[in-house]
Amino acid sequence: MELSDLRVFLQVVESGGVSAAAEQLNRVPSNVTARIKSLEEKLDKALFVRDKNRLRISPAGEQLLPYAKQLLTLSEQAKNALTDSEPSGQLRLGSMEAVAATHLVEPVMQFHQKYPQVKLEVKTAPTGELIDRILAGDLDVALVADSYPDSRLTQTQVFEEELVIVSDLKHEAITSVNDLGCDPTFIGFSASCAYRNKMTQWIKSAGHRVKVIEISSYHTMLSCVAAGMGVGIVPKALLASYPCSTSIQVHVLDRQWRQSITSLIWRNDSVSPSILAFAKEVTHISNCNPQKIMAGEERQKQATDKV
Repeated sequence: MELSDLRVFLQVVESGGVSAAAEQLNRVPSNVTARIKSLEEKLDKALFVRDKNRLRISPAGEQLLPYAKQLLTLSEQAKNALTDSEPSGQLRLGSMEAVAATHLVEPVMQFHQKYPQVKLEVKTAPTGELIDRILAGDLDVALVADSYPDSRLTQTQVFEEELVIVSDLKHEAITSVNDLGCDPTFIGFSASCAYRNKMTQWIKSAGHRVKVIEISSYHTMLSCVAAGMGVGIVPKALLASYPCSTSIQVHVLDRQWRQSITSLIWRNDSVSPSILAFAKEVTHISNCNPQKIMAGEERQKQATDKV
């Protein structure tokens, strides 16, 4: 197999068709089609199912996909290692939405100014999804909350967040779980969100059940909270950037539940000059001092030992 054929194959999968892939690769569609057919002949497998004018990946193509990603990544790493130690190529960054809104502006701006040759892509998702995508090789580096040690990952703690509960203006003061009632409604992201997990653990610690309304953005969450549909949990720093924050109440959690540590993570076997350069920009504005980082690592170790 030729790497160029794998690159074409991967682009067709990501673009969803030959024409879109050809545009991304600066090739004519006939050339893309020929490269795919050549690869299929070498493998003696159909990589796509052709249905009239539409393509969809075949089972054999699904099997090849992770290997194609790994081979292309290794090729890029080898090229970078042997030619230039300066950041270059593409850097795929993942971040929680809250971090992207509050902490990413400065490091991304500084990184882009210093390394304009790096193509930086930013995608937002909940912590659990970001970790899965890092491990799968779909992202190069990501900012996640309250992660646990993983021998496959390098993790650097960079931000300490204060989480608060938000409710509508009519809600009574919330100083304990019991102030939420016996069957509270929580408005939050998917189950892979670290903040949601912290909130549900807090509620369940008192033996209460919790009903969850899933949303996809903080704008939606705060609007639902202001309307009295339930309560939510957010980083305190995020509220200043949302206009509807004046329509909600903010309640302080006990330290055990309000502290959240954001870490920058990447695969040990996929480190690159671009990852290290971006990590330097993020840690430059870190609000975690060494004592806090050590304490956080110790807490994670203790949690892992218990498991």
